[in-house]
Amino acid sequence: MATYKGIQGYTVQKLSDDPTASEAAGQLWYNSSTGQFKVGTSAAGAWASAPAINTARRSLAGTGTTTAAVIAGGIGGTTSSEVYNGSAWTTSPGSLNTGRQYLKGDGSSTAGMVFGGVDGSQAFDNTETFNGSTWSETADLNTARQKIGNSTLGSTTASLCVGGSGFDPSPALSATETWNGSSWATSPGSLNTARQAIGGAGTSTAALAIAGAGTGGSPNYTNVEQWNGSAWTELSANINTSRRDVGSAGTTTSAIIYGGQTVTAVTEQWDGTAWTEVADLAAAVQGCGSSGTSGTAALRIAGYTPPNLTTVEEWTDPVYTIKTVTVS
Repeated sequence: MATYKGIQGYTVQKLSDDPTASEAAGQLWYNSSTGQFKVGTSAAGAWASAPAINTARRSLAGTGTTTAAVIAGGIGGTTSSEVYNGSAWTTSPGSLNTGRQYLKGDGSSTAGMVFGGVDGSQAFDNTETFNGSTWSETADLNTARQKIGNSTLGSTTASLCVGGSGFDPSPALSATETWNGSSWATSPGSLNTARQAIGGAGTSTAALAIAGAGTGGSPNYTNVEQWNGSAWTELSANINTSRRDVGSAGTTTSAIIYGGQTVTAVTEQWDGTAWTEVADLAAAVQGCGSSGTSGTAALRIAGYTPPNLTTVEEWTDPVYTIKTVTVS
């Protein structure tokens, strides 16, 4: 009887336990504990259901990673915040000092911050920092604004706020502010296209401002601009679907945007050169919260379809799977 080694020229390793799915990609082995042949595969990125938050909300701030995130504020959330540990969301005992919506966040789940936003009567310049359990008021933005762009991989010592608008129907803004841990400074570098409801990615010195809209929410843009710490440069590579109020995460070389208004499930991935449409969200959504470190790992948190949502989706690229080989 022919052997696998005789046919293929190599032997199949025997293991008592399966390796992790990512380690197993492209490998074939025999699991001696289960008596099964196994193979590791990798496939294109996809969204999968993740644990839901406790309070339905939209237009919220989110920051952190796919296994350690914090959200705060939003329509339906107002002052409440929740913390994620990779398996469940817990309502934090600490609430925002100033309830608001259309705010943005930066940092981690234990050292984060939120800034800007709006309620029914005014736009805010308020900035608050989070230590994992409580929120503290700190130095304000120079310009009160909502629907802003932000860095997504900054910290409580280095962050970025760009664009947005004042209280509706104020004009869209182009001004940029940088945070040094104690105060906000208005930068001489402004967006080439003033806009609001912008998607952000990157750090305080290397960031992207993605999509957004003009004054009053029209038109929706496909524009993408890159920040080098002092100036914004218009990139020739635009996103494929114009929109505002998107979810976003990542860096200047690996980013992702998803959802947005008009309400869509479209997801696009950035590799540093071009935007490519990839697998859609399970649900069309706008005004979601975001967390994540790159275009390969992100969370879509709550948002609006309508109604306001508690659902969360996790993006993973590639998707690793271990399959059992049927032997006949």
